[in-house]
Amino acid sequence: MFILLGVISLVVSPGRTYFFSIAGCKLIKRVRSMCFEKVVNMEISWFDEPEHSSGAIGARLSADAATVRGLVGDALSLIVQNAATAIAGLVIAFSANWILAFVILVLLPLVGLNGYIQLKFMKGFSADAKMMYEEASQVANDAVGSIRTVASFCAEEKVIQLYKQKCEGPIKTGIRQGLISGIGFGFSFFFLFTVYATSFYAGARLVDAGKTTFTEVFKVFFALTMMAIGISQSSSFAPDSAKAKGATASIFEILDRNSKIDPSDESGTTLESVKGEIELRHVSFKYPTRPDIQIFRDLCLAIHSGKTVALVGESGCGKSTVISLLQRFYDPDSGHITLDGIEIQKLKLRWLRQQMGLVSQEPVLFNETIKANIAYGKEGNATESEIIEAAELANAHKFISSLQQGYETVVGERGVQLSGGQKQRVAIARAIVKAPKILLLDEATSALDAESERVVQDALDRVMVNRTTVVVAHRLSTIQNADVIAVVKNGVIAEKGKHETLLNIQDGIYASLVALHMTAAS
Repeated sequence: MFILLGVISLVVSPGRTYFFSIAGCKLIKRVRSMCFEKVVNMEISWFDEPEHSSGAIGARLSADAATVRGLVGDALSLIVQNAATAIAGLVIAFSANWILAFVILVLLPLVGLNGYIQLKFMKGFSADAKMMYEEASQVANDAVGSIRTVASFCAEEKVIQLYKQKCEGPIKTGIRQGLISGIGFGFSFFFLFTVYATSFYAGARLVDAGKTTFTEVFKVFFALTMMAIGISQSSSFAPDSAKAKGATASIFEILDRNSKIDPSDESGTTLESVKGEIELRHVSFKYPTRPDIQIFRDLCLAIHSGKTVALVGESGCGKSTVISLLQRFYDPDSGHITLDGIEIQKLKLRWLRQQMGLVSQEPVLFNETIKANIAYGKEGNATESEIIEAAELANAHKFISSLQQGYETVVGERGVQLSGGQKQRVAIARAIVKAPKILLLDEATSALDAESERVVQDALDRVMVNRTTVVVAHRLSTIQNADVIAVVKNGVIAEKGKHETLLNIQDGIYASLVALHMTAAS
């Protein structure tokens, strides 16, 4: 019988591990892909919260799914095995002698109770450790992502010390976790040997009374001992199950949350042709993370089709916020924003963003080829001719062609292999390839030197033709030819008009900004 059991185990055990491993790997893939899909469709204000920083999200996508998989894989397979052992043990024990089996069975919940208490203690510790590791992950993510800044300020020791500090908390938690787990193991074995002692004592009394035989006592003893060992082993998974419970809660927190501004939402209308008439009517807005600071109070602005509107004003007055509101990164607290007379909230979000091309102050390039970075701009696949045409319009084709690998050149993380002007021109090409009706330029040349600025500005001037354009600028020299210049101050449009008109306003805000700019330039 034991040889037969050995042969069955030789076949069943590898199969059990194999199939549960496949289930675990499929689960980890599904959890990560579902969570990532949910994360990228969250509204922008969700990412403004500290607990949803890039490091924390990365740690959650990586660690949480792996923790759940750990429990579903090896741990779950062993739990299934132990459950089968427990059922077989009970059947054998009760068929041999139900009185002795019942006596021993009364004591077995002690082992289960010990595992349950362990699980409750571990739950709090694993949640604390998880949060601490996410903080440490954020420090590492920031340091590696900005390694040039860290190196230039010789701040390596600072970030190392900060990382070590963030890792100290989990060490203390781990020590406490180890102590509780160790005490739990001790009690598991204490209860196990208590069951042994009671089995022999009760068996001896029953044999003495003539109610059972020596053979039956050992049948019951071995059957229930194997069952007790299985239960005792299962209690050792208390730390893993506590972590998995916390990880599962973290996963479902993401999966169950509905994005307030969801780009994957297919509802909403689309327009057959877009003129590019934009109007902001009585818009009030505060950032969700800074509810005490009023950005706009009663902002009104009309942007006509095919015209260029420039937004100027002091730093922090809300110029870039206008662009965020137009792209529906945020919704205004009150007031209306319309495109061709229709409120943008009623339009299909993905379609709305496809009508707009954004070129920001700090262009973000992905660690791929220049060709792939430009193609990102178009939904679906951009053809090679479209990519080259966009690059030519952006004054980028010449410098790309001069590179050894041309359009197949990998730009490096955040585009580090390219200069500021080159990155900006690739970003402009990416915006052009989607053929946007509306162009949004958020201080597109402010971070460039004079030569790069001239080349990039030339590219922008070509792109802006026959497009509704909103320009945010610090350098007033770049917006003098705009159709309308709007001055933002104290949450409203304080002045608007052409460059010459605004200069002639006595004690005007724009005139004082130009004077200040001229003084700084000289």
